[in-house]
Order: sequence, then C-alpha cells, then structure tokens
Amino acid sequence: MRAAILVVLVGCADAPMELEDMPCPTSGTALTYESFGQAFLGEHCNECHSNSKAGAPSGYKFDTHDQVQKHASRIFIRAAGPNVTMPPGPDDPPESARDQLAEWLACGAP
Repeated sequence: MRAAILVVLVGCADAPMELEDMPCPTSGTALTYESFGQAFLGEHCNECHSNSKAGAPSGYKFDTHDQVQKHASRIFIRAAGPNVTMPPGPDDPPESARDQLAEWLACGAP
C-alpha cells in the first residue's frame, strides 16, 4: 500500500526544468568557470562531489572544468534555476546563485 501511495505522489511532482529548456541570454553570459562556476561548485557541491570526498556516486565528481561540462545537464536538473534537490541540507545556495548557475550552464559553462 505504501508503495502505491509513493508512486502516486511521485507522479504528481513537477518535472524538473531541463538544461535544453533554458536559453542562453542573447547577449551571452559574463559568467565563467573562473569567475563563477569554480567557486559555486566549491562552496555548494564539492563537499560531496570531489575526488577527495566521499558521498556522491563516483561518476559525479566536479573537481575540474571538464568534469563539470561533462555533467552540465545533470547539475542543471538537480541544482540550477528552479531545480532545488541539491545540495541537501540547510545551507542551500540562494535563488540568485541558482539562477546564475542556470545561466552559466545554459551558455555552455564557459
């Protein structure tokens, strides 16, 4: 019975916004890995998603720019813009930082 209720509740949840649904601004973005991405990930993601830490699945490490670009769609679905399932806990990034993350990823995470 519990499983049936869970299936119904999960089915009612809104689907996350996907990276493909977020356009890069026509003027592009001033955000770069060096000016934004590295610090955002270091502060909000790499507590678990780092080669030096345990916690996240081994395939989802964000220590380098290349690793971040490889997983851009997954990062977006979990943490950017209106998507708020990561990071778990009380120290979530503010909405403005999530919006910047969405813009940066939508523009190819330069």
